[in-house]
Amino acid sequence: MQSSLKKSLYLGLAALSFASVAAVSTTASAKSAAKVTSDKVLTTDATKRNVNLTGTNAIYTKPGTVKGAKVVATTTTAKNLNKSTTSHENFRAYRVAKTNRGSIYYKVVSYNKVYRGWVYGGKSADTFAGGLTSYDTFKEGTLTADQKSGTYKLKNAGKTTDGLTYKQPAWTQYKIGKTIADTTAYKDATFSVDKVGTRTREGDTWVHVVNQNTADTKADGWILLSNLTQTNAFNKASQVKVNINNLKGETLKSFNYNVGTNATNTNAVDGTVYNSTATPEHFAQGFADTVNNALAGTGYKVDGDNALNHVANLKSGSTLTIYATEGTQKPSTVSVFAQYPDTPSINQVKVATADQTKDGVADAATAQNLINQPAATTLFTGVEGKSFTATEALAYLNGNASMKKLTSPSWTETSGSTSVTYQWVLTPSQAFAGQYGSPFSAIYTAKKTVVPATGSNDNNTDNPIANGVVSSTPTATPTATTK
Repeated sequence: MQSSLKKSLYLGLAALSFASVAAVSTTASAKSAAKVTSDKVLTTDATKRNVNLTGTNAIYTKPGTVKGAKVVATTTTAKNLNKSTTSHENFRAYRVAKTNRGSIYYKVVSYNKVYRGWVYGGKSADTFAGGLTSYDTFKEGTLTADQKSGTYKLKNAGKTTDGLTYKQPAWTQYKIGKTIADTTAYKDATFSVDKVGTRTREGDTWVHVVNQNTADTKADGWILLSNLTQTNAFNKASQVKVNINNLKGETLKSFNYNVGTNATNTNAVDGTVYNSTATPEHFAQGFADTVNNALAGTGYKVDGDNALNHVANLKSGSTLTIYATEGTQKPSTVSVFAQYPDTPSINQVKVATADQTKDGVADAATAQNLINQPAATTLFTGVEGKSFTATEALAYLNGNASMKKLTSPSWTETSGSTSVTYQWVLTPSQAFAGQYGSPFSAIYTAKKTVVPATGSNDNNTDNPIANGVVSSTPTATPTATTK
């Protein structure tokens, strides 16, 4: 009996092997057929379920050893798909089944939906094996200095594929497509690049573009680098490539600077990059302004008098490397604006003076736009000139014991024989981006609050101006944004 079973299995496998080579459909023998004991949808991160066929196993309409399983793609086809040079033939696994023999099968689909079926996946559902292997469809890389500083336009804006942007590089994630159906409206838009990478099968370079008009981001997405035109491409005949490095040698910013057509030596660019008539020689004003603009918000500065920042025989087509140093730590004060329940518009809150922090004011209206200076506190500090985000500024206010709640002078309201003391309590609801060392604005929401009998009507402990927590010279009135 055992010998008969072995013979039956052998003949069944031989028939299956023959069917694979001959590329014809076959059905598992009823006598040798396995049974599916579990069949589940895969719920792990879909992007982690991209697979490639190894070519050792065919694709079937059912798990290969189950009765009625027919060949969808032979092992020969699977080997060809393994070496495919088009991302259309990437695969995604989305179901897993186990047979009573302990075999694991995965159901897969090609991105172009030409092939769909079950592939043997080994003996463990914890990893892809057998006829499948995990596959990285796209590999992110590192931007070059030129790409970081480059500005680009769409080469063929419109509805055609070479003029569109994608949520992910095309065909690298299943059913993740274009960001916008028509880019015609962006034919004159200027984009910068913030990511770069290569599709595994084609080996082509894709970049993620960001509209420099940040108010309109509908066309932001991935696009083939070859479908872009660089608007600030380096002109060797008339430009110098400028790299601004920190003292570690890391490039902070790069840009191309016009020095004149066929400038051949340092003297030819005098007055453009260097001012050699000055003592000591230093950067000319126009070049210095360009450098400062490039470094805006980074917290770094370049000293044009530093000997590190001088070169001999500078000429068009060459590279000039200059060095920047990080600024010192500087605090930023906050200009407080408030919104009151009865006045939806934003009103600037005046910095309290000594007279305004006495034991109360006449009424609620008088208390509006007056705040008691908060106690001395840890200031919002960073490298001078370095940008901070609105989120970072708001986090500082909400995380600071003195700044997360501001109060107005108190007032008393009497009704009959009952008197209640109130004050406005202000809490931060929105902050605005800025740079360390300069005041930033924040909007606080005011709420009329009863002052506890044992509580103080203010939190003033220091001279309101000298304390320097709240700016005495607020910035321009901000505009609230919808969150």
